[in-house]
Amino acid sequence: MKDLHNTKNKLDSISPSLCLAKWTQVTIHLQNGQTHSCHHPSLHTIPLHELRDNPTALHNTMFKKERRKEMLKGVRPKECDYCWRLEDSKEGVFSDRHYKSSFDWSDPHFNEISKMSGDENFDPTYVEVSFSNACNFKCMYCNTHSSSKWMDEIKQYGPYPTSQRHHNLEPTKMLGRIPIPNNQYNPYQEAFWKWWPSLYKNLHTFRMTGGEPLMAKDTFEVLDYIEKTKTPNTNFTLGINTNLGTPDKLINKFIKSARKIIDKKRVKNFELYTSAEAHGERNDYIRYGMNYNNWINNLKKIMKELPEVEVSIMCAYNALCISSFTDLLKDIELIKQEYSRGPTIHLHYVRNPNFMDCKIMKEGHYIEESWQYMKNSKWFTEFETHKMERIYRYWQNHKDDDHSKKRLDLTIYLREADKRRQTTFKSVFPEFKDYY
Repeated sequence: MKDLHNTKNKLDSISPSLCLAKWTQVTIHLQNGQTHSCHHPSLHTIPLHELRDNPTALHNTMFKKERRKEMLKGVRPKECDYCWRLEDSKEGVFSDRHYKSSFDWSDPHFNEISKMSGDENFDPTYVEVSFSNACNFKCMYCNTHSSSKWMDEIKQYGPYPTSQRHHNLEPTKMLGRIPIPNNQYNPYQEAFWKWWPSLYKNLHTFRMTGGEPLMAKDTFEVLDYIEKTKTPNTNFTLGINTNLGTPDKLINKFIKSARKIIDKKRVKNFELYTSAEAHGERNDYIRYGMNYNNWINNLKKIMKELPEVEVSIMCAYNALCISSFTDLLKDIELIKQEYSRGPTIHLHYVRNPNFMDCKIMKEGHYIEESWQYMKNSKWFTEFETHKMERIYRYWQNHKDDDHSKKRLDLTIYLREADKRRQTTFKSVFPEFKDYY
């Protein structure tokens, strides 16, 4: 709290709307040339003409520079309304603007940024990059610009006949989010590699996401660069999001690369993020393309062969996972016991598509059961358990809402998915047959 107060006072001494993350943090989707800083504002397109002589325009777009100028002048950028709403809700409330500006990848740059005009190019210190939408999964809550498998299906069969025509490509086209095919020239990837040697020098955190990063050749080129460069940055955190469901040769290739980087002490921290939120065949139905048992084995393999890597499981908690989530917890608990450490569970509820939101389900006892299981286990931290409690409270607060339209959309979605994939929802989820 003291750090947050100090950060607020420092920011206010320059401007009541200043946020260092507009300079220091970026997420870049190279498959469709879009970017934002931080992750709350909507993505905007990176103009190709800005990249011709300035590859840092992957982050330093003219649009973003105008927002920086507004912040330095005390004007609130409209795209940052997530924070303004929080700050206006009650006097003294800290928003993500204060948190992100206080983190150690932002705070050291306060003096430098406070003296800027807003027109300058700035190398961010926290960078998340998606090289491609290539993915071997079709998770039920995912989208076409993040999964090539989803894109292929929608091109073949069209959108789902839900009330909002789920996966309709027209809005995606209008927003400029149709990915560049992997076998075609990509100017955004070219700009990244021009920028990378200088960007790498001052990184605090670099995280590769997708799609599935292990299916992108650029991922291994980054790992190879970090391992072999003659001028290593040994003080940054390297992270990767992977579904751990790729062929063994890619898993083994990644382990081999990671092992070299760790042994040569080329990073300060190495983090791996993987995902699951249900158990067994229920998980494989939700995360279509996944083999749950194979995922468990690969997770154990990472824990055994890369003990220095901090492993996290990102759970996209959704309507269909609630009945088997406790069984997933039991499997994770066994892994924690076997290795006397993580993986750490991170829980976030799915909001979109809204018919996958857990709040529409009548069976809240499943959610409470998972929370109580975590409370009674010594292997789940207070942080992990609190995230589960938040989801239960969220369901509890909305259980009496009218969810009839969303439940109908879920029914339509499931029937259409079964038809396209030759699956049988009722045999996998007999407890939810009424929704079908």
